Amino acid sequence: MNNRQKLKFAFIFLLSPLFLSVVSAETPPDYYSPKNIRKFADYLYEQGDYLRAVGEYQRYLFYRPQESEAINYRIAVCYRFGGKSAQAIQSFETLLRTYPEGQYTSRIYYQIGATYFLMDRYDQSARFLSDALPRITDGQQHAEAEQLIGLSYLRQKRWSEAGEIFKGLQGADIIRVREKAAVYNIYAENGEKLPTRSPFFAGLLSTVVPGAGRLYTGRLADALNTLFTVGLTGWQAYDGFRRDGLASVKGWTLGTLCGVFYVGNIYGSVISARVYNRHVTDEFLATLFIELPY
Repeated sequence: MNNRQKLKFAFIFLLSPLFLSVVSAETPPDYYSPKNIRKFADYLYEQGDYLRAVGEYQRYLFYRPQESEAINYRIAVCYRFGGKSAQAIQSFETLLRTYPEGQYTSRIYYQIGATYFLMDRYDQSARFLSDALPRITDGQQHAEAEQLIGLSYLRQKRWSEAGEIFKGLQGADIIRVREKAAVYNIYAENGEKLPTRSPFFAGLLSTVVPGAGRLYTGRLADALNTLFTVGLTGWQAYDGFRRDGLASVKGWTLGTLCGVFYVGNIYGSVISARVYNRHVTDEFLATLFIELPY
């Protein structure tokens, strides 16, 4: 190596640390730029941290107001997934008023119905979506809205109405909707066949024989307890009147108690039948898996 090459090598060696320090001193990323704010908001959304994502989307919207429709739609969805149902509905309704013919209009109608459904307000969900169907122009979202109406009917135990909707959807163009409609229709058909107990008949049975209505609904212990209670107080009342006549305090006291127990036995049997029916349908619907579209 000649002197010239040695000098060149030494020059490069001495400049290397200076070059590295200049590279490392480059301007750090601007985490507060609109682009990075949006990236962070999307990251929070994907991680399921919806309410924190709302704040970031609102911050992004301050810099990009021209994206108001899309960002406000995402904010409303965050409220829905974050458990803030009332705020979600309010945000969706504001979007409908602001952009009545907007890009997300059809989807917003569905989202409002879905939010009511998740709040267990099934009747309101079905009524809202039924009214909105003519304004849902997107084919897939229209089919999904119809499906949600049918699910609302299922949850209300309106089996025949649900079945009619699901039968109609089995010819839908959307494969996912068509396949689920076939499954849901089976639930509607089986729901109509569930074993039930008539509250009127349960009350009638207990009118004739105390406790018989409870036995009809499968509550043997309650039936025996009712029969024993009414029978015992009735017998003691009879015994009091037999011994002391109409002036018997025992007769009137236990007779009154017997009457109260007897009426309670009839009322309890009616309630027992209703509880039986509710328990059967609730257990049946607990096996229904519902996955609402986004």
